[in-house]
Amino acid sequence: MAEPATMAKPALPPDLTWSLDRRVVARVVPLWLLAVVAAHVVRHGFGRPHALLVVEALIYLALYVGLLSLPPIRAWVTGIPSPHRAVLAAFVVLVTWGQLVVSSRATFPFTAWTMYARAEPRSLLEYYRYRGMDARGQEVWVDPAKEFTFVNSAEIASRVKYIGRPATSDTDGPRRDQGQAKVRDLLTALATAYNRSHPGAPLRSLEFVHYAWDYRHQPAADVVPSAVLRIDIPKEPAR
Repeated sequence: MAEPATMAKPALPPDLTWSLDRRVVARVVPLWLLAVVAAHVVRHGFGRPHALLVVEALIYLALYVGLLSLPPIRAWVTGIPSPHRAVLAAFVVLVTWGQLVVSSRATFPFTAWTMYARAEPRSLLEYYRYRGMDARGQEVWVDPAKEFTFVNSAEIASRVKYIGRPATSDTDGPRRDQGQAKVRDLLTALATAYNRSHPGAPLRSLEFVHYAWDYRHQPAADVVPSAVLRIDIPKEPAR
């Protein structure tokens, strides 16, 4: 028996069709707005909303509403006991807040969805900080993640480690010279960004500080930082 040339499209069962429930939207939007406001305050403080953060938050809102518009998912969420549903809602709000803030150090354990590098077999933990002196003579520890907000903090740390190791090498040579040149460029860019966001107390100098901690055999309190390179920032002429 020959099959017909055209076949009718199978109809989906009613419980698998997408449908928007206004009651669900009315419950999701306030929780979403709470996460957005909290993330904006942590990341940018009080002030005008940042467009990129709002756009990213709207994408998450569309994702949540879209998932809850599937009847099987909506039935499961509304069918679980109220305390469990409250815990689930709080978890989603905290995860959304952590993702929008994009600062794993500030939002742990609700961190951003970022990729992590491979584990290092060495027991020596190396990290770097930036110590500056501002126009008032006060010591300032500068965080590049707060100045370069368009780059993920994990990416900054990975790149700094890549250029920092050659710069802190005990062996003189072209590789060390190139590493220190890259560190000098990094300090210049960081100082420029900091001074732009702190016009009342600009930096006058900035140091690249290296920490090396053998965490298996050395207490953290015994770690002694060493200044690798320092740049002086000239004072801009008055306009």
